Amino acid sequence: MTDTTATGEGAAGVPVLTADIGQPGPVHSHFEEWDVIRERCPAFWNDIEGGGHWVLTRFDDVRETLQKVEIFSTESTIVSDPNPEYMLLPLFLDPTQHLKYRQLYNAKFSPGAVERLSPKARQACRETIETFLASGECDFIHDFADVFPTQVFLLALGLPLEDAPQIVDWVRKIFLGLAGTDTVVADEANAALTDYFVQLLDDRRKHPGDPDTDMITYFMQARIDGEPISQEYLLSMLVTLVMAGLDTTKSQLGFNFHHLATHPDDRRRLVADPSLIPAAIEEMLRAFAFVPPARKLATDIDYKGCPMKKGQMVLMPLWSANRDGRAFPDSTEVLLDRTPNRHIAFGAGPHRCAGAHLARRELLIAIEEWHALIPDYELGTGAPLVEHGWQIGLDALPLRWKA
Repeated sequence: MTDTTATGEGAAGVPVLTADIGQPGPVHSHFEEWDVIRERCPAFWNDIEGGGHWVLTRFDDVRETLQKVEIFSTESTIVSDPNPEYMLLPLFLDPTQHLKYRQLYNAKFSPGAVERLSPKARQACRETIETFLASGECDFIHDFADVFPTQVFLLALGLPLEDAPQIVDWVRKIFLGLAGTDTVVADEANAALTDYFVQLLDDRRKHPGDPDTDMITYFMQARIDGEPISQEYLLSMLVTLVMAGLDTTKSQLGFNFHHLATHPDDRRRLVADPSLIPAAIEEMLRAFAFVPPARKLATDIDYKGCPMKKGQMVLMPLWSANRDGRAFPDSTEVLLDRTPNRHIAFGAGPHRCAGAHLARRELLIAIEEWHALIPDYELGTGAPLVEHGWQIGLDALPLRWKA
């Protein structure tokens, strides 16, 4: 990170930093770096190669701007791609249309829907752990955090669990492309995933499922303004579900279990008193929020002394906002029973994560089932842990226990 004082994009006195969120580093290095940046600059111009953008670092500002969709629009949500050629639905829609589509999602991700899904999700979680339980070790990311969320995704859509390994492979490759590691492989995986859904849609047209248990049939039978959803929009909705729900849960699981593996007192508290688990999940969501939402300016605005212009991008890193000491005392510490805990790990405003209920339940099931089978574990031996950038997460997490 380097910093200067305003030239070019900003007025005199506006901080200009160079902060690359895409670089890998040791575990927690991104959180720690942005703890420093946040205290130095509530807002700045990020003069980064490939195109600069504005950045907001503090809790109140990030929460406020995520709610002001008329100014900070979702025309683009990836800071490095202000003019995307793809479509993420319903995220990219204007507020009126977004609400109509969002209501479809809300019905399928409501607390009641999550409750009905939970027994099958719990069984899948337990069976996944049992595949490596006797070995006394695993790579938590590849053996569990990749697999379990994908199984829940398939269960939610009414699809066979046998498809999980293929979808895991596609998602890994797609996110390599988003991180800039291998865009060719990512494009191939994205095309294969899209074709997978094309074939499913064709099959459901011939053999509709029960819309109460088959989300694809549910979307196909839905009506927006009296009209069925187009093939293009259906594909976008399904791909968006994959992008929003799999790698995110995987990353959160990785950080949660890294913390519990390296803080045995916290782990023992949860094993001894499982009633603490919901509060502990909220605290780890806060402390290890990893999503980098961005918005595209729909108009010129002077915000926090920054002369923001229409068409520019604004980055709102949730890992910085949620660790702001102005909103959370002892903000860089993990306090399992923290209360109140009004974090924004799932975003804020009309585009707050529709799958928040399901994500919380997945995290709860994972901690309960894991500790019922493996109550005592630690980091395994091996190379130093690497935390990749962009949407922050661990590349690997070796764990070991007495078999």
